[in-house]
Amino acid sequence: MTTAGATWRGLAQNRLYARSLPARALLVPALVVGWVPPAIAEIRESDDSGFVSAHEVEIEAPPERVFDALVAEIGAWWDPAHTYSGDASNMAFDQSLALREQLPGAGIVHHLRIDMMRPPKMLRLSGGLGPLQSLGVAASMTFQLESTPSGTALRYRYVVNGRSLRDWAEPVDRVMGSQLERLRRYVETGLPIAGEVSDDEADEAN
Repeated sequence: MTTAGATWRGLAQNRLYARSLPARALLVPALVVGWVPPAIAEIRESDDSGFVSAHEVEIEAPPERVFDALVAEIGAWWDPAHTYSGDASNMAFDQSLALREQLPGAGIVHHLRIDMMRPPKMLRLSGGLGPLQSLGVAASMTFQLESTPSGTALRYRYVVNGRSLRDWAEPVDRVMGSQLERLRRYVETGLPIAGEVSDDEADEAN
């Protein structure tokens, strides 16, 4: 367990609880070549007033490891294409329980805030990611982790409410599905993208 992960574990409260996410959904194509643990995704609801996005991913690692990566190592697997700075290493949860991104100079972005946490079972965040922030949405994102014989079932659900949101459902759902696949690969292989070379492997090659 990482030091950062241990720190976040200490923030959990015994009175917190988790709810299970039903598993009725569509099987989506794997994002990479080769066998991938089953991924389930669905836009549960979508209209002008909001949408509900849900995904389920099987990860071959225990819930403790997945939770550590989800919270304490987000900068290692989050797609830099979906940041303001272009560098995912600028993203981290700070001591105010906010997912913060450091921008060049003195700028910062607070993406999401932790509302509830129960390591290694559940994490709930509030806020609008990316362009949703400027739309003034009310949104809740929940991750639930369940131990399975092969590792962890990670269930994600993002409930977004606001105005003129119908066209945002598909792109948000697609981006978050890609992020979860990057998280799975990072936990299982140490790299969020197939074919990447780690720093250690690069050093050995040189």
